[in-house]
Amino acid sequence: MTCPHCGGEMLPEQVFCEHCGKERLLVPVYEPEIEESVAESMNNIMNDLGKESSDKNHTKVNTADTSDSAKTSNNGVNKFPNEPRIIKHLNFFIFSILSLVILVVVFSITFYLYTENSYDYHYKKAISAFEMHQMEEAVYQTDYCLAKEPDNVELMLLKLHIYLQQDMTDQALIAAKQILAYDSENEEALECLISEYINKEEYLKLSKFLEKCTVPAIRQKYSQYMASFPEYSEPEGEYNSSISLKLFSVGNGDIYYTLDGTAPSKYSTRYTAPIKLLSGEYLVSSVYINEYGISSDIVIKKYNIQSDLEIVPCVSAESGTYQMPEMISVDVPDEEYIVYYTTDGSIPDLDSNIYTDAFPMPLGNSTFKFLMIDSEGNESEVITCHYNCVPETNYDTEQAVFILKQNLAAQGKLSDFSAAGEQKVYAIDNAITKDGQVYYLIYEYLQNDTGSMMKTGDIFAFNVLDASIYRASLSSDGNISFMDF
Repeated sequence: MTCPHCGGEMLPEQVFCEHCGKERLLVPVYEPEIEESVAESMNNIMNDLGKESSDKNHTKVNTADTSDSAKTSNNGVNKFPNEPRIIKHLNFFIFSILSLVILVVVFSITFYLYTENSYDYHYKKAISAFEMHQMEEAVYQTDYCLAKEPDNVELMLLKLHIYLQQDMTDQALIAAKQILAYDSENEEALECLISEYINKEEYLKLSKFLEKCTVPAIRQKYSQYMASFPEYSEPEGEYNSSISLKLFSVGNGDIYYTLDGTAPSKYSTRYTAPIKLLSGEYLVSSVYINEYGISSDIVIKKYNIQSDLEIVPCVSAESGTYQMPEMISVDVPDEEYIVYYTTDGSIPDLDSNIYTDAFPMPLGNSTFKFLMIDSEGNESEVITCHYNCVPETNYDTEQAVFILKQNLAAQGKLSDFSAAGEQKVYAIDNAITKDGQVYYLIYEYLQNDTGSMMKTGDIFAFNVLDASIYRASLSSDGNISFMDF
């Protein structure tokens, strides 16, 4: 038999060529003794791993039960023909183990470094810390993530929530402003800034802030803090008939206006009802002032009314001073017209007194304003009358009441209280002239516990010169009639 490697002659029982030393068989023959030796050697190697491997690779394999066939033959041939292959496989096995250990270590280090530096890892830690109220850790982890993604609004919101939970107002405001720098319509950040304005009662700043806000939901929610300028129901321009102008604004405040173009303020006329613009030119200036005292911009609109309708209340008594008082009456054309009047100097409107009958002139100074409105809603100009009623008298009003009560007592007709327990009160409101004589008109009232008074219908006329007394009655046309007292 020849060696398949060098072609040298080999005996049939030889495994290794004595010329080249290489193995002839491709598959080793299984020998139990050798397997036991290998197993024992493996145990020793695993226990002494890390020691000198070169010595181990050359250590002879010994077993307790070495047979004569395992010894070297007389011709010098090794009786363990598989020993070099086993050592070679053993070295490969050890190398594989070491390589695997190194690979695991490298992988572990790489994985640790990756997770420790990853965004997701730190973001989850930030959320977890926030939910567990570990705020310092939450801030640290959030800042770490923001360093990687500085324009991440979600991270900024998380930081805002952290500061709000800790009542760190200044830091929360800074976070809110940073959010709005990237997302100007972020409602949470807007709410944060608005709450601070309200807490500090900085309503003017809040109003300006809301005016610039472009989020409808926010503007609607906080509309009471806004001072939106008034809106007009009619566009400015020329009109051929009178118009009823309405003013609108959003909120719980009030609108103030003027009709001559002067700047309106809270001291101007407060808008409560439609403004009737009759014939003429008007500069309607208005301003809205909300409940927090914030004023809107002033709005001015010009109206030119060219109306052929001219209705003017015709008052019987002209303005002036009267020693002989007159009845005051207004000429109302027909039932298509209504006259409203006031006695306190205010402009009459639909809520004012309605003129029905002539009435006596009040004593002293008085001011009446009259307004006529037709069935189509057209209004006249307001007529103002000033009266100063100062008749020559021998008795003042207190003396007149005292004398009346004495006369009633003498006749047995004086009763200080009504059947219902209400107190009777006598008062002089005005005076009249009859047959060239001036008379005080003394009215009888019932006064209840709250102080309110109601006329009983009894009227007495007291002559201011001779103290004569009569019972009196007034007709709707201003005529007065006397009856014996």
